[in-house]
Amino acid sequence: MKAYNYLIFFVLFALFPYISYGEEFSVTTENNIISELRPGQKVTAGFIDITVSKDAKIIKIEAEMIGFIEAHSMIMDGEIMKMRKISPVLVKNKKYKFKPGGNHLMLFDVARELNAGGDINLLFTFQLKNKKIFKKSIKFKIK
Repeated sequence: MKAYNYLIFFVLFALFPYISYGEEFSVTTENNIISELRPGQKVTAGFIDITVSKDAKIIKIEAEMIGFIEAHSMIMDGEIMKMRKISPVLVKNKKYKFKPGGNHLMLFDVARELNAGGDINLLFTFQLKNKKIFKKSIKFKIK
């Protein structure tokens, strides 16, 4: 009987990390679009509808041959467009929209061709409430 108790204790101890965290973090997306670069420009915008399986914050977005990528909010103040950098907080199972005229992605110092019909992968880094980090490569269509 004593060996049986040790076996139960060992199994519960070994499975505890899986029991306490439950499902793995997952990301689903729709409408993943990066705007085609205009001639002579090195900056463009991106849009995406994103849903996550656990509350998370986007802490970094990166891609090859792009200087840096930021999430921005945009509001109109009369005829003046005001943008500011944000760190989006995503709520479990709630769609978060990056869209024209609202929150969106800004790609700066683009050093590669972004032609309509092509695609590009952006690497998103998410941080959960428990500080665990997840990375996910997401493919965008260039339009």
